[in-house]
Amino acid sequence: MNRIDIGGATFAFSAAHAGIHDGQMEPLHGHTFIPTATLVGTCDGAGMVVDFHRVKQGLRAAIDPLRRRTLLPAEPVSGHCYTDDGQIIVECGQNWYSLPKGVVTLLPVTNTTTEAIAGHLLRQLVPYLKDATGLERVELTLAEAPDTSATASAHRSEGLW
Repeated sequence: MNRIDIGGATFAFSAAHAGIHDGQMEPLHGHTFIPTATLVGTCDGAGMVVDFHRVKQGLRAAIDPLRRRTLLPAEPVSGHCYTDDGQIIVECGQNWYSLPKGVVTLLPVTNTTTEAIAGHLLRQLVPYLKDATGLERVELTLAEAPDTSATASAHRSEGLW
């Protein structure tokens, strides 16, 4: 098996989010997120597990809609999200946010934790890897701080690509 890591500071992006903890939205805050894709598999006849260009293209495509945006859950784990007069409104517990639609990216997740954002990015990346026949496992690690990261993974055996 071979392992490839692609990502790091070149793919860093800044975004704001507010996670939901104990039924309440935390204060809105931001991070400079740093994603790294790890790909594990066997080399094909050309000596590659996967074409680096495809992985980089997929990472950029996954990240671009999140760059310099406020990331909010489309279906909050507790509470609800809706659009009203050009505003995205997320209500959860005693807290709610109302932001202009143009600065928000609603993610198809129930909470905008680093774990959920990593999973979302991985799901966006996987379609770019379909042609990599020797690829067995893909992980996407998303760092939100030098000492904090989350990793989402997908295995070929799970039928995800």
